[in-house]
Amino acid sequence: VSTQSTGRRRPLQVQVQKDVQDLSAMVFRVLELSINPEQSQKIFRSSIGDTIRLDRCPELRGIAVEILGTDPLGAPLTLTQQQCSVVFTIHSAGPYTITWQHGLGGGQGASVSTVTVLADPQLTFNTPETPKGNVDGVKSVANVLDIDQIAAQSHLTKCCGPVREWEETFRIAVDSGYNTIHLTPIQELGVSRSSYSLHSHLTLSPSLQLTANSYEDQVSELAESLVELHNKTGLFFLTDVVWNHASICNRDILEHPESYYNLHNTPNLIPAYLIDRSIHQFGLGIRSISEIKDDDLFQSRLRNHLFSTSQTLEQLYKIDVDEVFDVKEHQNVAPYETVTWEGKELQDTIRDLWSVDYTNPCSAGRLDLALLRQFLLTRNITSDCEQNEKMRSAINHFNEMHVPALVRDIIDSVVKSVCGAAKYRFLDADGPKLNVGDVPLVDRYFHISDVTFDEELTLDVYRKSDADRIKTSNGWTNGGSISDMNTTMAYTRREVVIWVDSVKLRYGSCKEDSPWLWDYMTKYTRDMARVFQGFRIDNCHNTPLHVGAELLRAARHVRSGLYVVAELFTGDETRDCEIINKMGISSCVRELSQAHSPQHLGELIYHYGGSKPCGSFDQTVLSHHHGNLGEVYMLPSRPHAMLMDHTHDNPCPLDNHPLHNMLAVSGLMCAAKCSIGSNRGYDEVIPHHVNVVTEERKYQQSVGDSELALVPAKRALIRLHKWLEDNNFSETFVDQATRDLVIVTRHNPNSYQKVLVAIATCWSNDCHGNSCHIVHLKEVRAGVEFLLETELEETDLTYNPSDVYLTGCSRVTAVVRETQSKMLNWTRQKQNYLQLSFTIPPGGVVAVLVKPPDSTGLYDLHTLCTPLHDENRLIQELEDQCSNLTLCDLNYVLYRCEEEETGYGCGGVYHVPKYGNLPYAGIVGFLHVLDEIRKTNDTRHPLCTNICERWWAMDYTIMRMKTRGLPLGYYLEKLKNMSNVPGYMRPKYFDLIIRSVYQACVSRALSLVPPVGGVPYRETEDTRFIEALILTSLQLVGKVGNTGIPVSPAEEGSVVSMAAGLPHFSHGFIRCWGRDTFIALPGLLIATGRLQEARDLVVGFARTLRYGLIPNLLSQRGHKPRYNCRDAAWWWCRSVILLHEHLPSLLSQPVHRMFYPETDAQVTAQHPYVCTVLHTLLEVLHRHAAGVNFREEGAGPALDEHLHDAGFEVSVGVDPRTGFVRGGTRHNCGTWMDKVGSSWDAGNKGIPATPRDGSAIELVALGYQVVKWVSELYQSGEVSCSGVTNWCGKAREVRFGEWAGMIRDNFEEEFWCEEGYYRDTVGSELNTDKKLRPNQTFAMVVAPDLFEEARLTIALETVGTKLAGGLGMATLSPDDPEYEPFYNKSDRNCNYRTAHGFNYHQGPEWVWCMGFYLRAKLADLLRQADRNDGGGLDGRGVAQYFATVLAPHRAMIANTPYRGLTELTNKDGEYCPGSCPTQAWSSACILEFLVEWRTCRFAADQ
Repeated sequence: VSTQSTGRRRPLQVQVQKDVQDLSAMVFRVLELSINPEQSQKIFRSSIGDTIRLDRCPELRGIAVEILGTDPLGAPLTLTQQQCSVVFTIHSAGPYTITWQHGLGGGQGASVSTVTVLADPQLTFNTPETPKGNVDGVKSVANVLDIDQIAAQSHLTKCCGPVREWEETFRIAVDSGYNTIHLTPIQELGVSRSSYSLHSHLTLSPSLQLTANSYEDQVSELAESLVELHNKTGLFFLTDVVWNHASICNRDILEHPESYYNLHNTPNLIPAYLIDRSIHQFGLGIRSISEIKDDDLFQSRLRNHLFSTSQTLEQLYKIDVDEVFDVKEHQNVAPYETVTWEGKELQDTIRDLWSVDYTNPCSAGRLDLALLRQFLLTRNITSDCEQNEKMRSAINHFNEMHVPALVRDIIDSVVKSVCGAAKYRFLDADGPKLNVGDVPLVDRYFHISDVTFDEELTLDVYRKSDADRIKTSNGWTNGGSISDMNTTMAYTRREVVIWVDSVKLRYGSCKEDSPWLWDYMTKYTRDMARVFQGFRIDNCHNTPLHVGAELLRAARHVRSGLYVVAELFTGDETRDCEIINKMGISSCVRELSQAHSPQHLGELIYHYGGSKPCGSFDQTVLSHHHGNLGEVYMLPSRPHAMLMDHTHDNPCPLDNHPLHNMLAVSGLMCAAKCSIGSNRGYDEVIPHHVNVVTEERKYQQSVGDSELALVPAKRALIRLHKWLEDNNFSETFVDQATRDLVIVTRHNPNSYQKVLVAIATCWSNDCHGNSCHIVHLKEVRAGVEFLLETELEETDLTYNPSDVYLTGCSRVTAVVRETQSKMLNWTRQKQNYLQLSFTIPPGGVVAVLVKPPDSTGLYDLHTLCTPLHDENRLIQELEDQCSNLTLCDLNYVLYRCEEEETGYGCGGVYHVPKYGNLPYAGIVGFLHVLDEIRKTNDTRHPLCTNICERWWAMDYTIMRMKTRGLPLGYYLEKLKNMSNVPGYMRPKYFDLIIRSVYQACVSRALSLVPPVGGVPYRETEDTRFIEALILTSLQLVGKVGNTGIPVSPAEEGSVVSMAAGLPHFSHGFIRCWGRDTFIALPGLLIATGRLQEARDLVVGFARTLRYGLIPNLLSQRGHKPRYNCRDAAWWWCRSVILLHEHLPSLLSQPVHRMFYPETDAQVTAQHPYVCTVLHTLLEVLHRHAAGVNFREEGAGPALDEHLHDAGFEVSVGVDPRTGFVRGGTRHNCGTWMDKVGSSWDAGNKGIPATPRDGSAIELVALGYQVVKWVSELYQSGEVSCSGVTNWCGKAREVRFGEWAGMIRDNFEEEFWCEEGYYRDTVGSELNTDKKLRPNQTFAMVVAPDLFEEARLTIALETVGTKLAGGLGMATLSPDDPEYEPFYNKSDRNCNYRTAHGFNYHQGPEWVWCMGFYLRAKLADLLRQADRNDGGGLDGRGVAQYFATVLAPHRAMIANTPYRGLTELTNKDGEYCPGSCPTQAWSSACILEFLVEWRTCRFAADQ
């Protein structure tokens, strides 16, 4: 049944399924403060009543940050501290500016960052404030209007008639469904009768016919009238505010010359005026249209005419050399100390420092001599004579070359502009086709009242009385800004579209520059805020930011919920965001009629017609800390739009497109989730432009019994727009189904219903046939309900204009159907899928509701993010599923890189088409990608596309769990089966499931880890960082086959191994490195309470002891380990010492040795050798004391293709005099700095880059720690052995205590050097002992009693100054001639020092070294505090220092895909492409420091 609408406005008769719990209500909205300057250019929207919590980004946690804020009224914001965050409440609409200072800017002093939270207003007549002059005692309706519910219609005030008739004037707007009226300025207009050229800002238009006499009373009368009108019609009201200009005859402004731009107060406009005058003079000589048609001749004549002007410009722009050297004018250099000149040339510097000063008629271009001198100082030009000569020469060259080029460029721009403007005025078919001689050639940029042109030529632009009279007209630029007239060249280059009837107002940089204008405009603005619920800012992007912000602040003092809308023509969304944030603009006008293609229409709806796409990710914070549940992250959004089918200042849409397209554009607009609007006359189909300047007729006040043109259709569409908003269809998807058919989907994320609005555009007259399209709905058993459709029935554009009223095309009619559709059919397909078939005529619009059959399962899934943790069944069930997981299970569930996964017999990590492999096969592999998607709601990401197609990613995850035999896999399958959702919703719920599983796993993992360092848990800035480091223990320690660790048959499959790093060192013999394992073991296993795993690794490597050494690399089953490192045995001994504190039984643990201690031969099955951990440790001491020399087994290219033959000869021992551990030769490298060259071309193949032979400082300290500890065990009776009996190959008994004393007595003498640090080695063959490296800090931590405290403090200062980098410690001092801080293993150059990564340890910054440096620093600070008469430690200052140093570590572990700390970086923390993304000792050593620091702070608190 087809029914034509007859004006009735019934609500849509559709029952919307009840929403599930709205999880965004009553929770914190979390905004993370970032040091990224781009955050200040983003828009973060909120609503009145929201509670905002400001969290710090990982880099800022623990750092002193001073946070300040201002509210929309400019008042200080009340900020409440909540644990580690700051909280405030949104109490009114507008911008909340948050500013914070921190010390991470990279320069001296604090860095300042800002972010703006923009609170959306609600239109209401009931304001909480009633200041003097506001409306009192008038009954008003208490309804409010959210900004997405706004449907506005623009009216020219001068066409509305008297206020008393406005109810009838706006009747058509009300009947069409609009709820807001936008009025052009209500002030008295100037002589041009333009709606935006105001004769006085403080005089209301006589056309309003208000009865009051005074201006104040008229404002009150108008306010009361609008309240009354609102009570009758429900309409809200907006008006334009005009701040940039006034009519050239504005009597108020003209009395105050300082309030408008003229040549006196803005002398840099003098060139623009001289050009303008010259052009006008040229135009007076044009007599016929033929002179303009000949383009080449016209341009040539114009250039010749401008020649004398160009010469004048050159004189103005040239630098006066003699004046530049007037020293009295340029004395101050101090303020410029922070200027950087890197990469600058002298001519570029002069151009940057050059300016033009017209305050003196005799002065020309000026130059800042102080800055120029500073630049020359940076180029080592120090003498005054040399500087002066250099500058004079450079300035003369600048005058001769740059200035003429600048002027030529200006003239070229002027000629192009004038030619284009003249053609448009006199020749173009789309132009006004004026008569030559009747009007000027082009509009003038400057206006002088009551002066003939001959008299104008006599004016002196440097005389105040004359310069004041030369007023600058206002205008606009497309994509640029002319808000700062002191710097813009737009007027000089003729780039402004000028308004000849208006003068541009000058506010200056502050109120003191133009106090009268500021007061005048402030009163005008406040008065308009008394009357109207919102403003449209005219010419907004050319309004100075500080002016707009201050005037809006004044308006918000009157009306706190002020709605502010503006058109911005910057062409740059970043610039738009800056203006929006500064002023607090609620919506930006976007006009659909200006689209350039049907596809562009769809793009406009996609970009501006909804803040969230369908299937948007849930931003709820999920955390294993129960107190953090239910909080919602704030995401940046695009500027909120007021989407309009047509605006009042653009030509009629019928000029470019058929009538049918007007209805289609309205349909697209009403399908969007944003404010919407139109222009009066669009719905009535007035077939011409209602011109804001020339139109004087009145709008039609009554339509009788018939409904005009598009009014019935617009009513239905606006009602649909309101219904969609009221029922929370908040997510949008735009599908350009065909060239002419656009389908907009509006989705309700809580009820899972969606509305499809299909629109057939009609871009050109060749659109005659219907648009047909089939949509397949993937929701099984979904229901469909027809909502409405509309199309044009009669399209006769016959027009009978009236001299009195603005009338439309009366023969155009639209039909609306709301019961049965002619454009839509639907059928059931196989498996109960639905098929929708659209057949839509040009301009037609149809809307249909799709309802899922059952959303119970989705509701359960959705509650994964509920804040009510204890009442959430699913979360509780998830935690139950994880409650029996072991740490090794968690390693499998969360992590596993490609090689680990395939080594375990699985199929590898998940591959995302068009993206690549994920870092891990486990949950964390997905987590990083999902986090990045969630930050921008990027539902078009390849992973989302993959999940939309099918549940492949979930099936993969379930399969992995089931393969391991984990019940969690079956539970995930249950969750998957719950989520019978269309494809575009799957990524959202996959994210929810993955995040929830992750949090449950993390909770389980942390429950298995005792309090770190024995300190009770409490929420601090370090907590999340420490927990992230603890999780790297899960990440890097697990059960992986084929690692080379020797185990007994009974232990097969039960012993874990530690990866040195992932993914580089993940499997096979390269997974477990002796050195790396025992450097990392104290942090990753002992500190985290994983003592059993630590014991297994200690015992496992003890089995491999040979020659008194622990191998660095193991082979298959450990049968052929390689004994080429001298330090692994000592790091192993240190691990034994530390683990013994927690496991006293460790020393008696049996060790089934692989090699006999006496002969180093391999143990046979017939003659096994079993000892204890203690005996193994003592063997290390005995073998070193006696000395060992051997050639590596299997020496040759098969073992190491790069090493020279002499490098396979290994020797270790002790120095008989000092007791120092020593070993190695120039041909090998037995410590952690073990890089061997591999480039024939560069000549470094086979050469150790850092042999560190002799006595390496950290090995001396480790040896001292061990012998001292064993001596103490002997004295306590725990060890029966008192010392060694073979000393350097001779029979001599040396007790352990004596050995320790030898080391202690000789250490300072041998290692200290007067340059203020400790030698890296003693006794090296290549005389490299005095290299400044970070290894001395290892010794300071391991054996602090070896050092003199005063010297240790000095050395730490030197090390910190020279070596401390972004995340790690430089491995060589920058002062060293061999320093090369940029590592690239793939570098195939011929540079000896860097080829094939030869500089691995010659400058790049290693992260694990930072942990030892910080521990040494902390210990030294504690010692200093003890010496300071018991004054204690400056806890706050020290905490800030450590937090600042660790800021990049927090950021890295939180943001990198592998969720760990990298192996190394290049200089200053720069990314190193060859670095392993997560390295065991990097995380372990930083964690060890944090354990000590946390313990220290806890003790201080106690």
